[in-house]
Amino acid sequence: MKQSFSTSEVAAYCHVTADTIRKWAEAGRIRVFKTPGGHRRIRREDLIRFLRENNIPIHGDLKEDGVKILIADSDMAALSSIQRFLDRSSGGFIVETASDAFETGHRMALFEPDVLFLDLNLPGVEGIDLCRRMKSDFEHPGTQIIIVGADDGSEFLSRGPEPAVAAFMRKPFTPDDLRRCLAQLGIEIS
Repeated sequence: MKQSFSTSEVAAYCHVTADTIRKWAEAGRIRVFKTPGGHRRIRREDLIRFLRENNIPIHGDLKEDGVKILIADSDMAALSSIQRFLDRSSGGFIVETASDAFETGHRMALFEPDVLFLDLNLPGVEGIDLCRRMKSDFEHPGTQIIIVGADDGSEFLSRGPEPAVAAFMRKPFTPDDLRRCLAQLGIEIS
């Protein structure tokens, strides 16, 4: 699977000229890096992010096999329950896990999930602070966050609406709770 593309290749995916891609890169609209020879290249993940952000259809050879989900929870029972549910579903999910704030940040950077199940009591940092940092970070604007907490979320919700959070799920949860939260993100599970 190709991991980086020339401006001409990206232009074909975007149905524009290579010159337009160069202008977008100079304006900061699309992330590029330069090879030692000075040629512009666009990483696969940056191209996919750009296409999504600009509502440009993603060509079939760029699509990945499933929705990427990161489960960040220090409660191993909850983490295992979510992972088992996703593995057994017919959604074709790609799942990774993390059990503390450092590992979550590391996985976010490398895995770039579409959905993050985030424990509010994650060791190393308060869950809501981590949530805000990730949503303000240019690297992860498209990640949908589902907050997972041991209470009803009233303390979290009392801080005011949090635009970064797509759903809230209370522990302990059922498979129906998981289905409902994912359905709020437009992910249907049979």
